Amino acid sequence: MNRRMKIIFTLSLLLNIVFIGVAGGMFYRFCQERIDIPGDMTPAARSFMARTFQQGREQIFPMIKTVKKQRQTVEDVITADDFDLQEYNKATDSMLDTREQITRKRAEIMGEALVDLPQKDRKTFARRILDGLEGRRPHGGGYHHRMKEQGKDGEKEKGAPDGQKP
Repeated sequence: MNRRMKIIFTLSLLLNIVFIGVAGGMFYRFCQERIDIPGDMTPAARSFMARTFQQGREQIFPMIKTVKKQRQTVEDVITADDFDLQEYNKATDSMLDTREQITRKRAEIMGEALVDLPQKDRKTFARRILDGLEGRRPHGGGYHHRMKEQGKDGEKEKGAPDGQKP
């Protein structure tokens, strides 16, 4: 093998390793739970909530598949040669109704689970439950989260708790 081929082979190998790392990171993030279970909950409560989330995902999964199909239908209506407003309204109404059913099902599952949790664990878990019901995705305190806590000049707002404006 000449020198040029060795360089191309090495670069190809390195590029494949990078792609495998990116794909692994994306898969890891995809597999994370939608609502993180706080570490300061009791071990029994953490285990119970993990089982509840898994059962909930299994119950909601068919509805999510339906939303994906409906989303494709909406996209087809939007990209059609002739735009039909009635067809668009019908498709989006159907998709939004299914999304609402998913949210209601999540709330129902969570309500059934909360009955069995002690008050201390419910209190610890309250903010995450509300964020999940509102459709907010958890974030690890990334850029936007830090900017929300800081003022425009990069420092926390004075006189306001947690960086909120007075």
